[in-house]
Amino acid sequence: MNTTDMLTHGFASIIGALLLYFTAYTKAKGTNKALKEDIQSLESAKQKIITKHAAELESVKKEHLLDIEKRKYKYEDKRAQFTKFFSLIDEFNAKCNSVFIERFPPMFQRLLTGQLSECEETSTQSILDFNAEIMHLFNELNKEQIKVTHESSSIRLIATPQIDALLDQLALDIKLSYDDAVTMLRFMGTPDHFSDNSNVTPYQTRLTASGSKVLISREALKEQMKLELNEI
Repeated sequence: MNTTDMLTHGFASIIGALLLYFTAYTKAKGTNKALKEDIQSLESAKQKIITKHAAELESVKKEHLLDIEKRKYKYEDKRAQFTKFFSLIDEFNAKCNSVFIERFPPMFQRLLTGQLSECEETSTQSILDFNAEIMHLFNELNKEQIKVTHESSSIRLIATPQIDALLDQLALDIKLSYDDAVTMLRFMGTPDHFSDNSNVTPYQTRLTASGSKVLISREALKEQMKLELNEI
């Protein structure tokens, strides 16, 4: 083999090696590019998933916070109405107590003094005055009772069937107790009571019983309201 052939053969070998190298390089570069694109694609998909989950989580958090706010508002609204209602009941009871403990005794004493008078005109006037004062007391108690009734109507707008039924029972018991009080006070201004004070005992017994029913109904309603507030 002469020198020219050797050079030619050498160049051919070099060129072949270079071609193999560039082919392998190009192929490796293509593989790396494809791998890089795959990695970028996976990263993009991962970021989309992360973004989606973050958005869903934020949505759930907002719904949860909104639900908490709704429950808080519902609780505060109910608690305020329940508190106001029982405040009115307490005012009504206080008014009833003041009638029997503070205001009625002096009224009855004036009536008794008039009845013991030997002057017929004075005796008659004492009865008229007593009846007028009694009617004034009845009107005051009736106004307090109407306040309780109106407030119970407001509560019924948000009431459960259980509370609705307990409100009905309480309203019935309050009316019965009020009627018993009116009946007893009226009887105490009659000649039958003056002739025998023991005649008022049956009226007192009925009033005591109806008053106890009011307390029982009030307590049952309060417990149901507390239960429902705890469930919000």
